[in-house]
Amino acid sequence: MPYRIRDLCLAVIIAVVLFPLAAAISFIILVVHGRPVFYFERRVGLNGRSFTLYKFRTLALVTNHAKVNNDLENRVLKNGTPENCQGVFLKFLRKYSLDELPQVWNVLTGSMSIVGPRPMPAHELQYRFGSDTSKVTSVRPGMTGLWQVSGRNDLTPEERHRLDLCYIETRSGLSDLKIILKTFYAVVSGRGAY
Repeated sequence: MPYRIRDLCLAVIIAVVLFPLAAAISFIILVVHGRPVFYFERRVGLNGRSFTLYKFRTLALVTNHAKVNNDLENRVLKNGTPENCQGVFLKFLRKYSLDELPQVWNVLTGSMSIVGPRPMPAHELQYRFGSDTSKVTSVRPGMTGLWQVSGRNDLTPEERHRLDLCYIETRSGLSDLKIILKTFYAVVSGRGAY
């Protein structure tokens, strides 16, 4: 089965089954934490095309002109305060990757796949992969991937990028199926997510 057809079938199933959960998450974020409910960021996808990545917002809104450092390797406020102001519910969403649910829309619209390398902003993609950037953008980025089921955020950035390249070089329908099945365990266990 071609990757795109598989992605559409899985995305439709996920959207239908998890719509009530996504609606409940949206409502809780809106009532407890206020707007915006969603987080949007431009990322690089297939063939280097830019697209908008969707997530539930899990960062607390910061006031008093404090800026949030968006570097996933070192999530602290620039005033030195650790990012512990996000609230229990938002931390729960991140731990169990429920903040990623809106990316089903990215899969339905064709900008992402279920399995693939993690999409990155243009500046980070070039910095991390250098001459391998074209290899990374030769496939659709994914909601999950090899590094997400191999340690998630417990891995160093170098290990994550090595696993993304390994996935691209060895991808197959069978390897994707294994990654999808392992994703369920990784998400339920909550290990390596923060």
